[in-house]
Amino acid sequence: MNFKKEHIILIGILTVGIIVRILKFNDPAFVLDTVAFSRLGKNLVEYGRYNFGENYNMGVFFPPGYPFFIGLLNLLIKDLFVSAKLVSFITSCITIFLSYLVGKELYNKEAGLFAAFIYALYPVILIVSVDIYSEALFFCFLLLSIYLFMKSLKKDNYVMSALIGISISAAYLTRPEGQFLLLLPLLQVFGVFSEKMYFNKKYLFKVIFIFVVFGIIISPYMLFLKNSTGKFSPTGKANISILLGELSDEKEYHEVVNAPDNLYDRAAFALTDDKTELKGWNRKMNLSLKDYIFKDPVIFAKRYQKNVLREVKTLNKLLIPIALPLFFAFFNRELFRNRIILIFIAYPLLFFLMYPLFIIIEKQTLLIVVFLILLSCGGFPNARQVFSDLTDYYGLGQNRVFQLVGRNIKHIIVAILVLSSLSYIKYSSFDKVPKAAEHDRAGLYLKRSMPSEYEEINVMSAKPYVSYFSDARFTMLPYANSADVVNFAKLYNVDFIVIDERYLSKWDSYNELIEMHKHSGEVELFYEDNSDKLVRLFKIRK
Repeated sequence: MNFKKEHIILIGILTVGIIVRILKFNDPAFVLDTVAFSRLGKNLVEYGRYNFGENYNMGVFFPPGYPFFIGLLNLLIKDLFVSAKLVSFITSCITIFLSYLVGKELYNKEAGLFAAFIYALYPVILIVSVDIYSEALFFCFLLLSIYLFMKSLKKDNYVMSALIGISISAAYLTRPEGQFLLLLPLLQVFGVFSEKMYFNKKYLFKVIFIFVVFGIIISPYMLFLKNSTGKFSPTGKANISILLGELSDEKEYHEVVNAPDNLYDRAAFALTDDKTELKGWNRKMNLSLKDYIFKDPVIFAKRYQKNVLREVKTLNKLLIPIALPLFFAFFNRELFRNRIILIFIAYPLLFFLMYPLFIIIEKQTLLIVVFLILLSCGGFPNARQVFSDLTDYYGLGQNRVFQLVGRNIKHIIVAILVLSSLSYIKYSSFDKVPKAAEHDRAGLYLKRSMPSEYEEINVMSAKPYVSYFSDARFTMLPYANSADVVNFAKLYNVDFIVIDERYLSKWDSYNELIEMHKHSGEVELFYEDNSDKLVRLFKIRK
């Protein structure tokens, strides 16, 4: 086989990307998403039911794409945690290659190689590439869908249309934002990405076909959401998104949910008037987006403005590694001639305007960065020429320092990417979540002490970690006093209640809850661990 220089460089980039991901693979990142994604995946693949949670099914909140692949891989690996990390690892490595294909199709071979290099080493992408988040899988389907669409502009047939429909539906089933990819074929009906804009009646039938394929594939999930929420909705996150938006003010996601004033805990986990459900997870409560925006437009406008400023601040930090090539990309002669480039300008703008509606999450805004990475790769091949033109324009072309910088500008771009990646990985708090080791020990103790089949025992807690390590079912703990907590537990056939210092110490009734066995004769202290942070397991007397 005749390997070209381009292929050798690409293999080198893939090798580097794989190595750095292997080095980071064992970093702990055990968070709530870990439990939800993995247990949903196991239940879906092995038992044919997409549920986890007794008083609220987390499957409504978490789309099934990522859990499905975790469940499949777990059939071989037999370890949900490792399986979930491997799905992210494998799909991230595939996306390095997809970045090359998209960059090459968009600009040229050199741009494609640079796009692959950025995706291989970009700091936050590297972090989510080995963590149990759906981003790595979503970005894989995102770039696959875009690449297939770009190829379809040159080779248009129903096979390609079917592949586009399948890929877009997989992206949507991984993250709700995937549905916006349907705009690509829809806009092409009017020739938006062609040399001339015109209504293409022939292409309209292929677009209809794409929508039919998309609709067929996502229909089981849509029916699942309909049965769970009582209405057709593209996502099950609407209520919580609106609730977080109302509480956000100037705070980021983690600042809201972990705030000392307990506003989020009270709003989400307080009991309804009949004390049978949690307010924030009540199936009958459908918060209105219309009321959220128009009930008090002045407050909404102020909140939106603050979120935009926070989003800008977040993006400024995230875009440092690609700032130079992104700047140079806007001097590319093909920028406004090649209409396909509009994809990587319009989509970042769309999501930039959409995300401040609710709350700014750094991991969420990474989607904007991925589009800008592909846009920026066009600034790398012509970096020397652009830098030279700029220095000449400002009369600095004869300056030896600027000449030296100009000759080495590509090396400088690469060095900034590598150094920023290393520093971000070392100093960022992005995935530095304190490990709740006491919950792990409690779960393992429960499993040893009460051996049972998978999901026979029901454990109620604020976080599902004990239930995860004991292979138990999970019921969310209400924000209430001990008497209401015990009654709620009996209502949902709970066997054990977890009260812990790490997550509940700021709750109003914490002192009473941690001494629950002294306030209620219906529970007994089953287990206690005070070696790290205090955690107690209370057993419901049957």
